[in-house]
Amino acid sequence: MNIDKKPIPYLFPFNFQNEVVQIAQKSGMGYANKHGELIIPCIYDTAYPFSEDLAYVIKGEHKLFINKSGNEVFTMPYNDADFFSDGLAGVEQDGKWGFIDKTGKLVIPFIYDEINWFKEGLCGVFKEGKGGFIDRKGNEVIPFIYDDVLCFKKGLTTVYQSDKWGVIDVAGNIIIPIEYDSIGECSEGLIPVEKKDMHGVFDKTGKEVIGCIYNHAEDNFSEGLLVVGKGEKYGCIDRFGNVVIPFEYNYMDSFSNGLAATRLNNKWGFIDKNNNHAIPFIYEFANSFYDGLAFVHKKGRKGYYIDKYNEVNITLTKEYTIIEKIKLGVFALAIVGLIALFISKLF
Repeated sequence: MNIDKKPIPYLFPFNFQNEVVQIAQKSGMGYANKHGELIIPCIYDTAYPFSEDLAYVIKGEHKLFINKSGNEVFTMPYNDADFFSDGLAGVEQDGKWGFIDKTGKLVIPFIYDEINWFKEGLCGVFKEGKGGFIDRKGNEVIPFIYDDVLCFKKGLTTVYQSDKWGVIDVAGNIIIPIEYDSIGECSEGLIPVEKKDMHGVFDKTGKEVIGCIYNHAEDNFSEGLLVVGKGEKYGCIDRFGNVVIPFEYNYMDSFSNGLAATRLNNKWGFIDKNNNHAIPFIYEFANSFYDGLAFVHKKGRKGYYIDKYNEVNITLTKEYTIIEKIKLGVFALAIVGLIALFISKLF
């Protein structure tokens, strides 16, 4: 493993999205590229991920959207904002939410109590405790009858009603009955479901393809596989229910970039789809790959962003926060006290 990389101090790691990652230092938050170079300095109090080439940031009293060059695109006169999706971003004023376009113009008024994000031209929004869906012009297209609603994906979304989850299509038709304890997202035409602590799979037409026989399942199929659990062990099945990765791991994340972050005997590494140990089990923690890089760390206060060949792209050296310094001081005093107590008992 190549670790000859200049460290970047950080307070906590983020996942790469759209070729950049948020970096938090004592001075504030900024952004770095995949080479570990700070492309936007850490001068912001809050920095959201880039989406559709814009990011919402806050610096003191100033709220604005910036581009990847760090240039201000427009200031934000409202109380709060979210990231852009389908060309629109949610904004909040006086406890109500509306939407702006990429010029900062308000295009949907402040009439909603809560909002999700636009996906496939529709957005789940809430009024008077009930959720429904609007289009990009603000027209109500699915009535406000649900207790919770999520985002559309592949023409389907999950809805919550009377303590149960189900799936509807863009016309509001029920595809999977609203009778499950949890439901994952539609991915690769398949939808994981949970009922009475057991997990199975439906297809996008509402047909059950794998019965509820597993103790655990991830939220979605990824790269043709679904992480499932039997008892205390994890493995993977394909879309037909065939076991592809045996149930021998303590934990697994979904596959990404052909690899899955996996825990075995309290160490993390990565396996490929043939169950080969592609990256050794040497880490205290490992995240899934995002944009071709995964965050991992060993003992101590260093972390790394590695590529799929286990080559280090960025070394991160964690800075101690004031709270952490206080905790370390208390811990040190406690150790001194224990040593003193031990010596007193000796004599």
